[in-house]
Amino acid sequence: MNNLIEINNLIKKFNLLNNNELLIFENLNFSITKNSITSIVGSSGCGKSTLLNILGLLDSNFEGQFLFEGRETKTISNNQLSSIRNKKIGFIHQFFNLIPELSVLENVILPGLISNNKEEVVSKEACQLLDIFGILDKKNIKPNKLSGGEQQRVASARALINKPDLILADEMTGNLDEDTSDEIINFFLKFIKSNNISLLYVTHNQKYADMANNKYEFKNKKLILK
Repeated sequence: MNNLIEINNLIKKFNLLNNNELLIFENLNFSITKNSITSIVGSSGCGKSTLLNILGLLDSNFEGQFLFEGRETKTISNNQLSSIRNKKIGFIHQFFNLIPELSVLENVILPGLISNNKEEVVSKEACQLLDIFGILDKKNIKPNKLSGGEQQRVASARALINKPDLILADEMTGNLDEDTSDEIINFFLKFIKSNNISLLYVTHNQKYADMANNKYEFKNKKLILK
């Protein structure tokens, strides 16, 4: 079984006022194989972030089938889903979502501590990641003292600290200038490939979307393989 994620006939709706519904997906079919890089493009509001929330096990209010590593997610307990989210999935957000009160190092090690790893072990691994990302010298300062590109590197290191099988990235360079975005994307894709991690990222930038092995576009409430 080579699929890390498989969804079949996924339907997602939002309930509006006066018993109206907003249909986001309609019979959407999609899969992510292990050790693959997948991109999704689409207009604003088409449902890209909604799909990431579902794939990241943050939203179970949908119709259809969602298999994670061959298991039907609707049969998995909430505690098990939380464990899978923490240990097997890493998230990278457009706005970084770093905790301002914590240092760079503390932000990176936090998911590892939640997984009950020993602090000295996860701190050592975090420093190795920060060194790879070229920001080890910033480990003791707060995120607001960093540039946007440096904050994105911290967010990337945090997403990788638990050695996840899957990284989900939502417009990870959306707030960065083009030169910094190019540097982050090229570095991150190289790291993902060399460490056999699956990556799914959504982007408005067609140049970045074309760097993926598998390229999809949201169109007419479905994902179209390009």
